[in-house]
Amino acid sequence: MVETIVPIALFVSLAFVVVAVTRVISEGHTRRQLIQSGATPELARAVTAAPDGDAGLRTALQFGLVIGAIGIALIVVQFLPYRPDEPISIGLVLVFAALGFLAYYGAGRRLARQGRAELAS
Repeated sequence: MVETIVPIALFVSLAFVVVAVTRVISEGHTRRQLIQSGATPELARAVTAAPDGDAGLRTALQFGLVIGAIGIALIVVQFLPYRPDEPISIGLVLVFAALGFLAYYGAGRRLARQGRAELAS
């Protein structure tokens, strides 16, 4: 199992690094062009900043909570007196995944409520 997970994890981490470096370079280039065209540094920062209601942040929150919950479930399964391929182990992983989704739902509602309160004030 480890022989399969390590190459996949390596590929995923390299993909994230490439995307992050490309984004940093692209945003720096955009800021530099804005400043050279006469825009203020504050305007350049505002143009390249992520919007408040960025869907990417919510997606990252969702995957972080769900994958974290599944990871906790896999750790718990290791300490149970059952074999990992038994139905109770799979059920436990699914229950933890559901708890991760419910935590995301609660966090999303709280974030939406805070956003509405900031707009109202």
